[in-house]
Amino acid sequence: MTEIFALSQLIKLHPLYSLHRDEIQQTYLRLSRLGCLTEFYLRQAMHEYLPLVGEALEKNHALYKEHCAEALRWQMEGVQFVCYGEATYPTQCYRMADPPLTLSYRGSPCWMIERSISIVGSREPSADSLRWMEQELTQFFTMQMPIVISGGARGVDQKAHSLSLRKRCPTAVVLPSGLGEIYPSSLQEWMTPVLDQGGCFISEYEPKQAMHKRLFHHRNRLIAALGRATLLVEARRRSGTLITAHQAAELSRPVWVVPGHPLDPHFLGGLDLLLDGAQLVRDAQDLSTLFHSELLTDDFKVAGIGGLLGGTH
Repeated sequence: MTEIFALSQLIKLHPLYSLHRDEIQQTYLRLSRLGCLTEFYLRQAMHEYLPLVGEALEKNHALYKEHCAEALRWQMEGVQFVCYGEATYPTQCYRMADPPLTLSYRGSPCWMIERSISIVGSREPSADSLRWMEQELTQFFTMQMPIVISGGARGVDQKAHSLSLRKRCPTAVVLPSGLGEIYPSSLQEWMTPVLDQGGCFISEYEPKQAMHKRLFHHRNRLIAALGRATLLVEARRRSGTLITAHQAAELSRPVWVVPGHPLDPHFLGGLDLLLDGAQLVRDAQDLSTLFHSELLTDDFKVAGIGGLLGGTH
C-alpha cells in the first residue's frame, strides 16, 4: 500500500498530471478492475499510456524511495492510505470534476456507510443557530444515526462534530492540512473520541502539508462530495460555506438550509440558496423526512468501476 501511495504522490507532482488527469485516473480504474492496481503494473501502464510520466518516474527512483520510507513511517503511526480505484476509495468522489488521486486517514473508513450528511456553517454562529443545533440536530441524530461530515473549524463545524459524538454517531473530520499538521491544532484533543466512535480524520494532502488559506476552499469540495446531502446552518453572502453548498449542488446533491431572519446578514447566504432552489429545514422532523427520502434514492451510488471506464465521473 505504501508503494502505490508513494508512486501516486510522484505522479501528482508531475507537470503533466493536471493536463492528463482523466487519462491517469482511467488507468487506475482499469488496473483496479483487472485486480492489478500495484506499483509494478502502474509503472508499466504509465510507460505505455504516458511515456513522459513513465520516464520521469524511473528517473526519480531515489525520491520514490524517500516517499515510500515516509509513508511507511506514517503508516506505523496509524495513518492509512487509499488511492483512486481502490476498494475503500469513496465512491462519492468519482463524480467530482477533480477527485483526489490519493487520500490519507486515521480511524475507520466510515464514508463507506452510505448514511452521511455534510453539515457546514459559520465560524461565528449566532446563539439561535447553536440553540437550533442543540435542539433539532440532536433529535435528528437520535432518529437517523447518520455519519456526520464536516471540516473541524470552530463554530458550526465543531458543534456538529461535538453533537455527533454525544449521540454516538460516527463523524468524519475533513482537514485543510495533512494528518501530521492537523489544523486547528485544538482538534488533536478530538482524535481519540472521534476514532473510538468509528469516525475518522481524513485529508487529501500529504501528512506533512501545513494549513494554507487556499486549501480551505479546496477541502470544501471533499466535504460536499462525502455527504449524501449538505445542511447549511448559517452563512453570510460570499462565505466559504456557500462554496461548499454550491459544490454540493454541482454534484447533484441536495442542499438543505436552516432559514434565518431576512434582516440579519449572517443568514443572507442561506436565504439566497433557498431562492435558488435549496430546500428549507425547520426542525428535526423536516430534516429526518428529507434524509430518509434521500436514502431511498440510488443517485448517490455510481455504476461501479466497470461503468466509470466508459464515461465521465
